[in-house]
Order: sequence, then C-alpha cells, then structure tokens
Amino acid sequence: MAGKAPPGTSSLAVAASGLSMIRGNCYTVGGYARAYADIFVVVDEFEPVGAPVHEHDPSLSLTTHDSGAPVEIERDPTAVLGSIAFVRRVHSASTILINHETSVLGYQIVALDNHPDATVLVMPITPGNAYRWWIASYQYCEVAVAGWGGSNISFDIDPVFFVFA
Repeated sequence: MAGKAPPGTSSLAVAASGLSMIRGNCYTVGGYARAYADIFVVVDEFEPVGAPVHEHDPSLSLTTHDSGAPVEIERDPTAVLGSIAFVRRVHSASTILINHETSVLGYQIVALDNHPDATVLVMPITPGNAYRWWIASYQYCEVAVAGWGGSNISFDIDPVFFVFA
C-alpha cells in the first residue's frame, strides 16, 4: 500500500493482524538444527524531487538570510521534476512465529491452525513525503552435521490498518 503524508501529520502507524497456519520442526542426532519464521512491517519513504526548500526548513540551520524572504536552494540538475527520491527504509520489530532449535539429540515440532498474530510499526514522518508499506515474512532453516529443519507459515492478513496522525 502507499500514501502521501498530509500536512499537519507527524507519524504513521501501520498494523496488520490475522490468522496464521504454522508448521515447523527440526531434529538432529549428533548435530544442530533450527527452524525460524517471523512477520514484520516494512515502510519505504520517498520525497518529492525539485520542491523549493525555504529557510524555515530545519535542515538549513547553517543558512542565514537577513531579508526575511524565502531562500530557495538550487536542486540537482539531473533531478526530474515531479519524480520522487528514496529516503529510507524502516522495519518494525519481528513477530516471531517459529523459533525452534535443537543440538546433539533432539526433536521439536509446532503445528498451529488459526493462530492469531499481529505486527505493528509506528514511525515519525515528514509531511508531504510519500510512503509505501507492506507486510513481510522472513523464514529460514539451518542444519549442521546430521539433522533436518522445516519452516512453513501462511499468514491470512485481515485488511491492513494504517493512519497518518
């Protein structure tokens, strides 16, 4: 999803909840095995290219102008007016769905249906910038010597809630 921060806003909140189908296991005999899976929110921030910058902008704290007239800084000559430039990427904390590990001799398994899960991110924003967000998942298995690991999740997301506040 994407949105443009309206004037007068100072933060963005993105929340996703839903039900997960979780399957994971790991076992080893004389080695090490791990299964891991999580979900999290990712937000990319973009700023418009070519907008005039005025002296009341805090990023211009070293710029002085005695007349009180707005100060405009010349933009990059290669910038295309009307386009946007990537500023930063922010990740929420992970909501861990599977985190099993065993070593030497062991077996761990998880099998959950309709497990309620949620992930949330609240971050400061710059009014006028554009934001893109999505829900992501990170899964992996690792095995050393003799063992096996498996990680499989299905996150059925309800409508994602977002608000500029």
